Amino acid sequence: MPPEKMSSDSIVEVAVFAAVSHTLHYRVPAELRRHARIGKRVLVPLARQQALGLLVGFEQPPLPVTEGTFLRDVLAMVDSSPTVPQELIDLCRWVADYYFYPLGEVLQSTLPGNIQLKPKDLLGITAAGKAAPDSGNPSGLLALLRNDSPLSLAEIQGRLQLPKPPHAEIKALLARGWLERIFVWPDPPARLRVVNTVRLCDGGHPLLASPLSEKAQKLATLLRQASGAVPLREILDQIKGAKYWLDKWKHAGVIAIEALEMPRPLQCVKSIPAIPTPILNADQESAVEAIVPFLRQPSFCPFLIHGVTGSGKTEVYLRLIEEALQAGRGVLTLVPEIALSTQLEGLFRHRLGDSLTIWHSALSPSERFDQWRRALNRPTGVVLGARSAVFMPIQNLGLIIVDEEHDSSYKQEDRLRYQARDVALVRARRLGIPILLGSATPSLQSLHHALAGRYRMLTLSSRIMERPLPTIEVVDMRMQRGKARILSTTLQEALKQTVGSGQQAILFLNRRGFAAFLLCRTCGEALPCPHCSVSLTYHRQRDLLSCHYCGHEQRPPETCPRCGHVRLVYHGFGTERVEQELRDLLPGVHLARMDRDTITHSRELVRILDRMHGGQVDVLLGTQMVAKGHDFPNVTLVGVINADISLQMADFRAGESTVQLLMQVAGRAGRGEDPGHVIIQSYNPRHPAIQCALNGDYLNFAGQELESRRNLQYPPFTRLAKILVTDRDPEIARQAAHELARFGHELVGRMAAHRQSLVIMGPAPAPLSKLKNRYRWQIYVKAWNSRDLQEFVGSLLIQARDAALLRRAQLSVDRDPMSTL
Repeated sequence: MPPEKMSSDSIVEVAVFAAVSHTLHYRVPAELRRHARIGKRVLVPLARQQALGLLVGFEQPPLPVTEGTFLRDVLAMVDSSPTVPQELIDLCRWVADYYFYPLGEVLQSTLPGNIQLKPKDLLGITAAGKAAPDSGNPSGLLALLRNDSPLSLAEIQGRLQLPKPPHAEIKALLARGWLERIFVWPDPPARLRVVNTVRLCDGGHPLLASPLSEKAQKLATLLRQASGAVPLREILDQIKGAKYWLDKWKHAGVIAIEALEMPRPLQCVKSIPAIPTPILNADQESAVEAIVPFLRQPSFCPFLIHGVTGSGKTEVYLRLIEEALQAGRGVLTLVPEIALSTQLEGLFRHRLGDSLTIWHSALSPSERFDQWRRALNRPTGVVLGARSAVFMPIQNLGLIIVDEEHDSSYKQEDRLRYQARDVALVRARRLGIPILLGSATPSLQSLHHALAGRYRMLTLSSRIMERPLPTIEVVDMRMQRGKARILSTTLQEALKQTVGSGQQAILFLNRRGFAAFLLCRTCGEALPCPHCSVSLTYHRQRDLLSCHYCGHEQRPPETCPRCGHVRLVYHGFGTERVEQELRDLLPGVHLARMDRDTITHSRELVRILDRMHGGQVDVLLGTQMVAKGHDFPNVTLVGVINADISLQMADFRAGESTVQLLMQVAGRAGRGEDPGHVIIQSYNPRHPAIQCALNGDYLNFAGQELESRRNLQYPPFTRLAKILVTDRDPEIARQAAHELARFGHELVGRMAAHRQSLVIMGPAPAPLSKLKNRYRWQIYVKAWNSRDLQEFVGSLLIQARDAALLRRAQLSVDRDPMSTL
């Protein structure tokens, strides 16, 4: 189309929901132009298919439009109103650039999966086509559609018995106006939930003033106290015989019964008792007072709250949330684990009522649709969720809170490898609002920023109500024998005493299953996963060997697959084995196990937490699910069964993550009236990380660790990127990794001429060298500033696209990697 026939509002920029590295430009037909708005989903042609995408801009193409240039048309506008706000589009552009990921797929992650269905593309005949002669249509397509219209392309090919689809003929008939495209949209799996509700219309009606029966009085009180409409089913369940009064009052105009859209009820921990709003202590008051001015006159400021476990960080969050809501602003609260989200939901609902929206992966598709739509359409509100909630569409966002900001769960380890805490910081900076990072064990990165003056650090130095921190004891497991090699004699006696006195205990082991691996005592073979370079874990309850990476399962063999001998023995232990040991040690104990084997749905998680809060569980055993954020006042004993697991990781952050995990799980003890005691079992009790957990001096450990990283030039003093090269053929993976490294070294040399310093480490096989039948090689890139790293990786990926060998392999970039696997 010549340039004079194009205007800026007829050309749109679309981010396609596909692995396309850049946005595309399309022409908007005249009949769709008045419906085109930024943030709406669109259906567009992509090669010979159709794809969904998001309209992200109106603009002229980046290159001049010359004679003969052809832009394809947008096929349909999917939404009646925008589904992604401009603010979120801008944030996703930053995410796509920083993490080297297609913008369309970043934007797609902001939407619930069940609204991303594509329509069925059909061809129908127009009135002009019905009157057209068949002579210009040798295939018989027009005659077919006159009798049977509309049809899909596959149906047309089959009916006409053509060897391939008649694309050229269809294109010509569409251009002549004889055919038209018809899009049939499937019904979404998540429909709006509509329920009958009761609303009080006339609270002063004489019928309510006259003497009422007990049931009528109860009904009137319920309706008066409700802030809005009450579900009819809820009333009928609470008040038997209410139907008589509802019918009478409806006829008199006292109430109205209406069908309204309401979100589906969610599962949350219900046993948390409703308590009056506590009085803040001096540290809490100071923290709130420091942040409130930034809510009343919004400006960007990152705050880091370092508060010991049990110091009342959650109450500080709630006070600030209430302040933001009063100012008409929305709040985003991120938590690292679904287990923590379900517990906080119960507490938040007590204080915040209907203003709360929940978002995490354990919600059903219908629940996720409800919660997403609720956040999109509300002028203000609070979103509480796990990692992906950082992309929720929150109007008038005025405050972001990241609880347990140090937690590695905020980093996604596949596909879009983003760090939710860092994305939250960028979102707050772009909006010009405060952000609060909270932790008892802040990440060394955040502490470094606080010490450098980039964050404002606030301290909660003591537990609420002056409760003491738990006492901590380290047991040297090298001295234990027999069955005490799993539960030491010290821990056994403490468990007996705790359960016998009617108190509760938490046991933590970050390894699930019954045995870590099955070993042949003749040849030394540990039965491996056929698809990954790891051994299989034995699960006794299901009598299966399982891979915790790819999900492969198989029955334990009777003989060794390698040498044929029968001397197979189980080694190591996980939570399932510890459960058996506990039942043998404490017959009749009320025990709950919380790991991925027992928690397959949020309902099971809520049920266990409810039982724990209700005192129906004596000992709670689990993996990381039990370690973070829980507040059980009757827990007086915490046992760490193997503190050394995370220390064995080949990772410069191993000491930091171990200390954080140990101090977090230790903080579950003694949060009520009775003091707590923590027993840490270790084969390396003199390790600095174990000693730090014993002494409870996190800041001293952090100072020493930061100095060590400064000397070694590790983050946060440098920036890292990990480039992963994978292929099903081990030789292709190896060759591609070496070729990419060669390109990288050449690029480092060219950048050094401009005084840009970078270091390439590798290539080398990844510690997990095979995963899901793909062989894996890693290259690390170190830079001394973010700009150089961004330029280097971007240039390297562009160069890799032109290399035939690298196009065969799969490349992925992990910016600021948290895992070395």
